[in-house]
Amino acid sequence: MSLTPDGAGRKTAFNSLTVTIKRVDETLSLSRRFTMRLSTAMPPRTLALLAMMPLTAAAMLAQGAAPVVVTVAPEEAQRTMQPGSMNRMTVVLDASHGGADAGAHISEPGGNTILEKDVTLALALRLQPLLTSRGFTVVMTRNNDAADKPGTQGASAMPMSFDDRAGAANNARASACLLLHAAGSGHGVHLYSSELDGVAAEPPVLPWRTAQAPWVALSGQLSRRIGDALQQTGVPRIISRASVRPLDSLTCPAVVVELAPEGEDVSSVNDADYQQRVALAVAGALEVWARQVQPPPRLPSTLGHPKPTTNSTALPHTATPAEAQP
Repeated sequence: MSLTPDGAGRKTAFNSLTVTIKRVDETLSLSRRFTMRLSTAMPPRTLALLAMMPLTAAAMLAQGAAPVVVTVAPEEAQRTMQPGSMNRMTVVLDASHGGADAGAHISEPGGNTILEKDVTLALALRLQPLLTSRGFTVVMTRNNDAADKPGTQGASAMPMSFDDRAGAANNARASACLLLHAAGSGHGVHLYSSELDGVAAEPPVLPWRTAQAPWVALSGQLSRRIGDALQQTGVPRIISRASVRPLDSLTCPAVVVELAPEGEDVSSVNDADYQQRVALAVAGALEVWARQVQPPPRLPSTLGHPKPTTNSTALPHTATPAEAQP
């Protein structure tokens, strides 16, 4: 926890930041939760004590006054914490909508209509070669107009669901998952990461609806990294948080990238030069990101049993949508 002196010589930690701390017991099934309010009025001694708590997180994500959940594992869990798993040079591009699902209808002056599904696919197809040339393996949820469920085609083709898209992304264990969208309102690029409370480590079983939780901090960092790159190229950007399906079910650093008009001309969302500048900025940001990102650690699958071997590569199990049903 970073402590910095204020004008009165006090130590403060993230003004008005609410930190929710969840203690995981030996069965990983019970938890104790308590909330503390850190403010500029808190005595330095109290803040110093809090700073010495055995947090497993290396850092905490500060998003205004939004709560941040930090896992405090028992000593045995800390000793057996396993390294996280990630394919650094893999990126997932999810061009939203497709096929019969046109997405938003963006109206141009004169009565013409731009379909969101066409814009997202165009942006994905611009990003793909830029990333491939930088050494990335690119996983595309679709590379043409169709958005069919894997293994279905022709007359028996079934549309890809949000859960299908999340499943494809999760299998990749990518260093970045980008959900591409388009809008006719606003300006520039809108970047969104999950609104979920973050946790510091991946548990053995990840609930489907909140599987993103261990990755929330990284997703926020990735969003800011892309935002900085866009800003340097002169493209307006907005960075925020939102619950956009299937964002909360992804087990990777994940960001919604929504392309809006560059200026007052709505048709600019379909402009090749504008899309290419955005794609170049994003690809450059991902190249730097892949060299620096570290996946969250994994909690052991069992406690009170022999310590896993150091070369263990077992991945956390993400509950399927069916398993997530109450």
